[in-house]
Amino acid sequence: MSSLFVYSIAGLAAAATLYGAFRFFSRRTVAVEEVRTAGAEPPLEILSRTPVGFGRSLVLVRFEGRRILLGVTRGQWTALADLGRAVPTGSPGSVIEAELNRAFQADRFRRGRKGS
Repeated sequence: MSSLFVYSIAGLAAAATLYGAFRFFSRRTVAVEEVRTAGAEPPLEILSRTPVGFGRSLVLVRFEGRRILLGVTRGQWTALADLGRAVPTGSPGSVIEAELNRAFQADRFRRGRKGS
């Protein structure tokens, strides 16, 4: 095989790779800008994040209008509760605390341990 042939094939492969990468990243940037300029609500919004231990945290997100409480560690995300559409007033930390208290009370009630 001729070295000129090998270099021309390598050059064509590099050009095709660069062209594909350029098209992929430019299309992605345009899609993100269209969502921002359309005034639409982003599909996923992080409302608050509260660390609860080394490498662990609680994250309150809004997804499709619903609030979801997630537990996050270094290796996984776990959906802890679907908090519905209503948003309590207050700081994000107090929102998480209020929802955790509500879940704790509901769990105590379910297990038959009424009281505070």
